[in-house]
Amino acid sequence: MAQVDLDDARDPLEDLLALHTAEDADELHRRLLCFPDWGGNKADAFEPWCLLHKFHAHEPEGAAATAALLLTDRRWRNATGRLVRRIEESGLVPGEQLDLLAQTFLAAGPQVYWKAPADWFAGPAIVLDTGDSDEDDPIDVDQPADAEDGPVVFAREVRPPLRRWAAGRAVRSDPASWGALVQRARQVDPRSGAAMMHGLLDSNELLTPAARDVVLALAETWPQRKLREAAKALLHPPEPAAAPVSASTATQGAPATLSAQPSLF
Repeated sequence: MAQVDLDDARDPLEDLLALHTAEDADELHRRLLCFPDWGGNKADAFEPWCLLHKFHAHEPEGAAATAALLLTDRRWRNATGRLVRRIEESGLVPGEQLDLLAQTFLAAGPQVYWKAPADWFAGPAIVLDTGDSDEDDPIDVDQPADAEDGPVVFAREVRPPLRRWAAGRAVRSDPASWGALVQRARQVDPRSGAAMMHGLLDSNELLTPAARDVVLALAETWPQRKLREAAKALLHPPEPAAAPVSASTATQGAPATLSAQPSLF
């Protein structure tokens, strides 16, 4: 196995290698959270998908947690929408856990928070030798991090594509939830609110006709231009283009002139 300096990754390749060589999903979580983003292709949805598949194709335990960390990681922040759809379609994360992820992304503020296990930061306690101790006194002992320091919490960004996916999934799970989703879209920041309304439009065919009319009317007057355009496209679909007619077809289909009609006289 290739050796990498896990505490001092210096470029995207070393960073990626460090993630793929984690011993298990828990260690992957630690490296995702504790290792800095050293660049790389932010629009790459393939690498995070490979990581999820590597650690959970045959071990479903913890798949939702791994998915949440991958989806909120800045390493692939421009691939969030494609990645979450691929994860949903893969079946690696059970449906009820996907529903829980969706509810989390809808209820969260700008960020969700991950509490790190205390043993990530456990290590030898340093004991200073003042000269008054016996030679047999220990120089250091293994102790967990001081409980008085409190837990270590990592903030993870909830980007608009996650809000859009979550709203669409919520409607697919419970079409009657559309009213609560509209209310939530009005509470969050403008980009997140527009993304949630986009999610409602993505699943609008599941709504009752009355609910669909309300959602489309709201989306058509929403401040974000792209959302208004999407609503108008659903409300006023373009007319189908007429098939081109060739000159020969037009001649064959044209009514005959009076002189060509049979006559009784």
